[in-house]
This record gives sequence, C-alpha cells and structure tokens, in this order.
Amino acid sequence: MPDKVQRYLLAGLLNDPASCFPAGSTLQQYASFAAAETRWRAAQQDCRAYGFQAFDWLHTWQTQLGQRQGWQVCLFELSDAQDRTLLWLPLGLHRRRGMCELSFLGGEITDYNAPLIAPGFARELTPVAFAALWQAILKLAGRVDVVRFRRMPAHIEQLPNPFIGLAGMQPTEQAHAAMLPATYAEFQKSRSAKMFADTRRQLRRLQETGAVRLVRDATGAERTEVINGMARQKARRWIETGGHDLFLQPGYLDFYQHLAEHGLQGGAVQVSALYVDQHLVATHWGIRYDQRCYWLMPGYEDGEWRRYSVGRILMDAILQQCIEEQMRVFDLTVGDEAYKLQWADHTLALYAGEQGLSWRGKILLALEHAYANLRARARDNQQLRNLVRRLRGARSAASNQSPH
Repeated sequence: MPDKVQRYLLAGLLNDPASCFPAGSTLQQYASFAAAETRWRAAQQDCRAYGFQAFDWLHTWQTQLGQRQGWQVCLFELSDAQDRTLLWLPLGLHRRRGMCELSFLGGEITDYNAPLIAPGFARELTPVAFAALWQAILKLAGRVDVVRFRRMPAHIEQLPNPFIGLAGMQPTEQAHAAMLPATYAEFQKSRSAKMFADTRRQLRRLQETGAVRLVRDATGAERTEVINGMARQKARRWIETGGHDLFLQPGYLDFYQHLAEHGLQGGAVQVSALYVDQHLVATHWGIRYDQRCYWLMPGYEDGEWRRYSVGRILMDAILQQCIEEQMRVFDLTVGDEAYKLQWADHTLALYAGEQGLSWRGKILLALEHAYANLRARARDNQQLRNLVRRLRGARSAASNQSPH
C-alpha cells in the first residue's frame, strides 16, 4: 500500500545504539506524502529547516514535477521514546538508465537540500553515530545503486548538518545572504552609499516616464499575471545567457502558480512587481520562512527598461519591507552573480557528494568522473581549444559555400 508506514525500533537496526541515540528511539519510513503529512507538519514546528524542506514546498514539487520525472518518495523520520521528531529526511528514489538513485526530493527548483533536525539532537549527534544511522537507512531504502547529494548547506539555521560529515562530501557552490539590522538606515551604512544613491536616481528617472506603482505582494488575478510575467522575463534571461527555458518543461510554471495559490505553512509566498503605467517592468517570486526572506525568481523587462535598473529598484523596496517587518535574513540563495555580492554580508557553503553502493553504481560513477576529468583537461588545454575553434570555423565556412 502506498500510504503504509513502517516503524522500526532503532535498537534493532544498529549494533550499538545505546551510546548514540536516546533509549526507545524509532525510525519510521513513509512511502507517500499523504501518510507523512501530519507528522511532517508537526516537525516543522519544532525542528530547524530551510523553507525548501517545508511540506508544502516539496509536496507541490512532487505533484507538479517529481511524479512526471519518475521520482518515488522514500521519507524517514527518527523520533525519541516520547514520539518527538529528532530528524526528518525528505528523500526520494529515481530510476534512470536501469539504476536506482537515492537523493533529496526537490530537484532543480530547490536551492538547499537538507534534513529537518531538532536543535538539541543536532548538537549531540556525532559523525560516527550519524554514519551508523545512515547505513541503517540505506538498508531500509531497498536496492539503491547510487546516492547523490547536491546543494547541501554546511549548517541548517546555525545547526550542524550531519550529512556534511559523510565520506566524499565536498564544497562545490555557495549562496549569499545578508543579516538584517533593525533599520534600513543601518543597512545602508554597511553597504555602498553610491549604490543606494544610484537606485534613488534611477527611481526618479523612472517616475519621469510614467506612473510608477510598487506591488509588494500581489493578490487575485494580478498575482497570476505577475507570475506569468516573471516566467516570461526569466525565460528571456535564461536564453540570453545561453541557458535553457525551464518554463517549457511541463509542470514548471504550474509549481509556482500552485504554491502561490495554496500557500506555504510556516511561511508565505510573496509575489512582487513594479509597474510603470500599465507596463510590468520587474517581478519577483519568493518565499518567507522562519524569519528568512528568500530572493528566488526575479525578472525584469529588457530594452528601454534595462537602463533604469528596474530589478534593483524592486529588490531595494522588498528588502526595506523585510527590515520593517523585522525579518532576520535576506537570502539571495545560490549563485555568484555580481549584484549579490553588493547586498550580502556572508556566504553559505554548499556541499555535494555521491557514492556507488552496487557494482553497477560504482562503475557508473567511475565513468562519470573520468568523463568530467577529460572535459576539464580539454578546457585547460589551449592547443586543443584552438583546434576545436579552427574545426568549427572550417565547418562554418564550408556550410556557407554554395555547392558547385
């Protein structure tokens, strides 16, 4: 049955659980969101997590994208003898190329992958104890060929992330964020005065072109309009930078529209916009969760509007709102775009790692690593790069010649 919950006494899964975990600890395995919903939502009240681990975020992802991509949920909860959640793991299984991979649910839309974890438990959990627990979880997950982790923060809201201590985990990316002071004036003092002066100047110039209207959080039909505008603006930017338009993928836009309509327990979805007359010139889709504001999906119009820095004007207004409402962190999330460095005051190290559990999985990872090394060597080889350019040039010239 897909809603079945399996419950195991931890003492029966580990060789020496007494010195590692509270007596009477149990491990529950859930095969569906429906079976896990009540416990998961309760865990959000007591455990530390990022907004990407909220039930509504991942349930919406699974409904709109995960199922289409072939993901099967494989959730685990560790609880103590009083039935209090100590650790919640939103994991999933994905079969591709004849192999089964285990990873965190959330896919490409999730910037941080991590467990939900109780503060006291996180501080007492040792790397050795977690490694033993993880091995027990792997056995319960069934036949798994490869385990993959990506974008795992070293800390979960100031608590150590136990996954970082597993073998093979390496820092690969970073996110940027800013601690928010009590007033906007204090925030300005700690940043470039020139940047804020230029933002005010651009706003005055923009007001000369038409009636400027700031929408901090759109509602109703306007909310849908802004999200559609964000998708169009974001898609254009992806194509400009040589990326792929993810909104062409079935379910991708549905995720943002659905979550904006139904909300996020423990936080909120915020849809913001900047209008000039009837023109939607800048947009943002983001979330708020546990005193952290996530700057996730900004968009802006190109052409004549670019010169007014409309995206920065909207961002500055939303940041001011966050300070007014006493939010603690303005999280610019993954990526090293130049504008993030101007606003942030600290980084979050993100880790990745993978492990082959079966001989098939080990061979797959060995081939992937060999291919990645070959590509890296090719990029560093100037002679080979010049040869590729000459071959591409010759092919282009040949294709432009008329046949005799």
